[in-house]
Amino acid sequence: MALAQRNRSARDAVAAHFGAVRELHRGERFSVFAAYDTAAARDVAVKLPTDAATTWLRDVLHTEATALEAVGPHPNIVVLHHRVDLDDRPGLVFERCAGSYADQLHRHGTLPLSEVVTLGIKLAGALEAAHDAGVVHGDVRPANVLASERREPVLSGFDEATSTRDPADRDTTALHVTTPHTAPELLEGRPATPATDVYGLASTLYELVVGKAAFRAYADESPASVVVRVLSGRVKPIVSPDIPLDLSDLLTWAMHGDPAARPPTPAWLGEELTRIERRRNGHGM
Repeated sequence: MALAQRNRSARDAVAAHFGAVRELHRGERFSVFAAYDTAAARDVAVKLPTDAATTWLRDVLHTEATALEAVGPHPNIVVLHHRVDLDDRPGLVFERCAGSYADQLHRHGTLPLSEVVTLGIKLAGALEAAHDAGVVHGDVRPANVLASERREPVLSGFDEATSTRDPADRDTTALHVTTPHTAPELLEGRPATPATDVYGLASTLYELVVGKAAFRAYADESPASVVVRVLSGRVKPIVSPDIPLDLSDLLTWAMHGDPAARPPTPAWLGEELTRIERRRNGHGM
């Protein structure tokens, strides 16, 4: 069945239960629709399988919902309103957001330095809260950072999350989608740890200030080429008169190939970003 036809079926499932439905994203695995929840009188985003739900896709949605429920409310983590079942398709109903930071990169190329540093501080707090709740995100990248309707950065995409408290999660390696922001330990088949999220956050900030991921040579480069570069090379420092040297040093440190050699926690990374922000305040940031 063609993707467009399958997606129409997903849209129909949402439209049967929500109003003002329009497509925000379609993918091979999941589609996301903007909609209006008449029962709750609010705008929402509904995520559900593009095609008929398989056991694996149900498990992925369950993972995401369980992780968000474990973490609880946080101003920089996307709000999950509730789970739904739409015509035998499992789904998740989230707060409506204004788009991702990957979208902003596509439109603007880079983001202002002061905005990136502030975003990094807030996301470091979000990741620290997740880790305190026993949840490792495992897939931090610009596409999984959304701008809420309050214009706050919120972390989303918890479908690859793992638990540091559940032995069943700790002993198995999740099926990770390979992106230019995937930490080298995941590419080697090792499980995600809090250090993985430190790497993902640093990689995200790197792309937001430079305009491309640290290990990507050009826009349409194949994932295989990026993987080879991640596993075989060091992060290039950011050499630009507009980027403070201490920020470049921090990001390259946080993207070290050895997880044990990175800043120990997201909170530590956030504190270093706060120091940079204070040092540079009034000096052009």
